[in-house]
Amino acid sequence: MKENPMIEDGKIVSLHYTLTLKDGEVIESNIGEEPLEYTLGSGELMPGLEEVLAGMSEGEERTGILPPEKGYGLSLSEAFFEIPKDHLPAEAWKEGTTIRGEGPNGEQIDGIVVKLKEKCAVVDFNHLLAGKSIGYTLKVLGIR
Repeated sequence: MKENPMIEDGKIVSLHYTLTLKDGEVIESNIGEEPLEYTLGSGELMPGLEEVLAGMSEGEERTGILPPEKGYGLSLSEAFFEIPKDHLPAEAWKEGTTIRGEGPNGEQIDGIVVKLKEKCAVVDFNHLLAGKSIGYTLKVLGIR
């Protein structure tokens, strides 16, 4: 009888997945679509999902919840910035508005205006799901 291979670093994994918020809202899923092909250990997935996948075998399915630090990270105070009013377009001068900024490595990042002050807006550049627990369902379809 042939044993199912287990996932280890460097293996390419084909999987279906669903990610949800605490209230059950689906935030991402590829069910009914092409499977995700992913190389374990490449760092392209959330750290917690890599940990869950390590050691799974073909055909196996797992469901669970990732705490924020293993998902999209904690909400960090360092990611809140005060942007002077004259540096923002007029349409961005409203709480809840999403604005695009530049990250430390020149990458484009989105932030949300969370508070308006007299001369500046406080913008949160944390990931939109930072600080939230993430539910997951993973099904390994193939390993090579």
